[in-house]
Amino acid sequence: MEITFYALADTDPGKRLHTACRIIEKAFQQKHSIYVHAANRAEAEQLDELLWNFRPDSFIPHHLVGDGPTPPPPVRIGWQQIPPEASDVLINLHAEAPAQPQRFRRIVEIVGGDEAMREAARNHWRLYKQQGYAVTSHNV
Repeated sequence: MEITFYALADTDPGKRLHTACRIIEKAFQQKHSIYVHAANRAEAEQLDELLWNFRPDSFIPHHLVGDGPTPPPPVRIGWQQIPPEASDVLINLHAEAPAQPQRFRRIVEIVGGDEAMREAARNHWRLYKQQGYAVTSHNV
């Protein structure tokens, strides 16, 4: 399993969601199924809207968990409990680390520039390391 942290210097929450969109687009192009775990409903809805517009030449099929067709599109966005079938790529925007990280092939943590997000990310990092996972980071 691969766990990657992307640390943003900017505290603007919009930058965090734009970074999420770029990572989602790349994972989608690589034929992954992606679950984005947002901090709350408002953030999930904001990301949902942003994915429709963030690049005019890009289309990423997605929906909020509980909405849309069955079977679901490759990109799903939620904020409550992570669906049991989500197992490929997890993009975690939530303050809590996933309860069962081993079920994912890849976890991406996008860390905003404010201190609360950085502290939550440090806790996630420690948790993953304690569980024996290799963790990498990139400054964005």
